[in-house]
Parts: sequence; C-alpha cells; structure tokens
Amino acid sequence: MNPTHYLKSTWLTLLLVLTFIVSWEAYWRHNHYVLAYNDDESLWAYTRQQIYQSSPARPVLIGSSRIKFDLDLATWQRITGEKPIQLSLVGTSPRPVLTDLGNDPNFKGTLLIDVTEPLFFTPTGAFPEKEAANRVAAYPNWSLSQQASFQINRVLEANFLFLDALNLSLNPILNQLPIPERPGTWGGPKFPYEFAVNGLDRQTRMTDAMVADTAIQNKVKRMWLEIGAHSPRGAIAGPPLLDILKATKRSVDQIRARGGQVLFIRTPSDGPMYQAEKQMFPRTQYWDRLLSYTQAPGIYFSDYPALTRFTCPEWSHLTPKDAERFTQALIPIIAQKTGWSLQRNLSASSSKSSSSSF
Repeated sequence: MNPTHYLKSTWLTLLLVLTFIVSWEAYWRHNHYVLAYNDDESLWAYTRQQIYQSSPARPVLIGSSRIKFDLDLATWQRITGEKPIQLSLVGTSPRPVLTDLGNDPNFKGTLLIDVTEPLFFTPTGAFPEKEAANRVAAYPNWSLSQQASFQINRVLEANFLFLDALNLSLNPILNQLPIPERPGTWGGPKFPYEFAVNGLDRQTRMTDAMVADTAIQNKVKRMWLEIGAHSPRGAIAGPPLLDILKATKRSVDQIRARGGQVLFIRTPSDGPMYQAEKQMFPRTQYWDRLLSYTQAPGIYFSDYPALTRFTCPEWSHLTPKDAERFTQALIPIIAQKTGWSLQRNLSASSSKSSSSSF
C-alpha cells in the first residue's frame, strides 16, 4: 500500500477519536455533571502516605461514608490551620484500616474513627471489610509506575469529566439502565450519580442537584431500604462481638503505646435509618461498651445540642453546607473532650458557632 494511504488512515483515525472524545465530554457537561476524582486504590494510597504528618490539628480519619460527607476538610483546615487525612471508605468497616495503622510502627499520630454500627460491628472477614482489606493489602505494592500514572491522571481528571470511571465508564452507565430485576435476584444498590462526587482530598459531597431535588433524595432512600431488606438479620453478639472489641482494643493500645491518640465519633443519621440503628445496635451494648472496653474517648452526636441541629436529606449524610456547620461545631467539642490543642481560629469559631442560629 502507498505510504500516503497509511498517513491518511492515521489522520482519519485520530480525527474520529478526537471527535468522539470531544462529543462525549460535551455531552456530560451539557447534562451538568460535576468534575470528580476517582476514589480508587491509587488515590487512597497517595493519601495513606501522608499519615506520618498526623497531629491533633491534622488527624487521620477512618470510617465509612458518613465522615467522608460530614466532616468538611476545608472548614477544619480554616479553623485549625491543618487539613485532616481522609482514609475512610464508602460502605466499608474501618476495622481493617485500624488494624493496619495499629501494626504500623511508624504511625504515632491522631486517629478519628467514625462508627456506623451496621458496618463497624460486622464479623471479621465479612463483606463490609472487603474493600478496606483490599486497599490495605494493595498499598505496600503501589509501584512507581502506578504512582506515575496517578500523577498524570490527577491532572487529567481535574479537566475532563469523562474520566470519572466510577460514574461515567461503561459498567456504571449500564447499571443505571431501567432493567427490572429477575424475581428472587438483586444486583445491588443503584445510587444516582447526583448523590455525591469525590474530591482529590477524598472529600465526598452531595451535588447541588441532590440537595435541591427531593426526587433524587427519595431514590437514595429507596436504595437504603433495599440494602436493609437484603442485609443479614440480627446484630452481631456474643463471642464474635467480643472478638471485635478485643481486636479494636489491641489496635488502639498499639497506637497509644507509641504516643498516638484515638477518638471515636458517632456522626448523625436520622429518620428510619437512625431508628433502625438504635433498635439493632442499642447504645449501651455497642457504643458504650466499645468506649469502655477500649478506654478511649468518644463523641456521640445526640449528646450535644450543637451536633443535633442537622437533618440528613436521605437519612444518612449531611449536605455540604451542613457539613461545614457540623465541623465548625464539632471541633470545640473535640478539644473540650480530649484536651487536644486545636488552636488558631478555635476561639473565634466557638463564638461564631454559639451565636449562629444554624
């Protein structure tokens, strides 16, 4: 074949690819999608590297999705001068990450552990631990080539919507097709894209559409009900619960023995979600016992009027604005509860919080 034909084919192929990419990007922008970062193993590993600079003003956060939504990193930074290190994972138990930090001889920092009872109090090795265990196992093997790819991707993801693999790749799009489930089957929850987006600092936020549209909020509520209907009945108790408490205490003691500090936090939920959680996991048998067994301090949101003024639009997470207010109210409570030094704008924040009507 004449080399000229090869050149024409190359340029035609390049033109078609560029046309497709531009059209695909324009389509999502036309539909008001928001730029987001993939909350994948590389982003988690990149964040995991930062734990050795942890301090009370810059704590490491582990938990489930609630603290990813509810603790606003920018607000914390504005008040204390430092940004927390967000290692929480959506839909997971934080216990594998806690074990990892307990076993890390170089971690001597400050740890905030968010407790969502149906995820925290699950049997060792159960499904809610799977993703956290995968991230912990993958981190030591995060290769130089993966790190280089991550640095390139973070620049591209900051500019192109279509690279949001968790929402805009083929599988997530196919999952949103209105295909009825076969009788007796369940393919898992299908959360609307508008529910949340993820930032480079691993902050998760509801989109403006989610906050404004009760129809989208109701879709998420239906997903919670579906998850509840397909979840195991009955809470863990007896020896398996004791095993969880022992393992948690072991990790907490390891961290404190190296000079680190640990605080448990129970973030807000409301509506049927909160009622079900209180019924399945009575506070005296789970939360109170956890604090007593580990001898660690804890903050339960309902004990503090400043933390109970918020409504979760889908029963389980705060809106971005309420996350800012919740964080602003939480910081003085942490300082009072623990004696940690969280100074800089703390006094100004306290006076502003007390005068605010929320």
